Amino acid sequence: MEPVDHDVAGVDPHHDELLTAAEVGELLRLSPAWVYEETRRRRIPHVRLGRYVRYHRSAVEKWIGGLECQAGALAPVTRTRTRSADSGATGRGLAE
Repeated sequence: MEPVDHDVAGVDPHHDELLTAAEVGELLRLSPAWVYEETRRRRIPHVRLGRYVRYHRSAVEKWIGGLECQAGALAPVTRTRTRSADSGATGRGLAE
């Protein structure tokens, strides 16, 4: 996953509900630990208030909407190098 742009343009911070990590976890049906980890990796939009972290509900909903895959859309393909069966004998290590 790419780090997210934390600009919450279009979000009126005076009229948007701030959520805790536990509340975001409930909203997403994930653990607060997952929310904190994604926050630490800067993958989920958040607001730092001193030592506290909060999340604008609308920013989280917008972020989730941006992650949603459309039907028929292809997922990105990543290439991985695999070890060939006879690589140990040749000393080459990885297959091309």
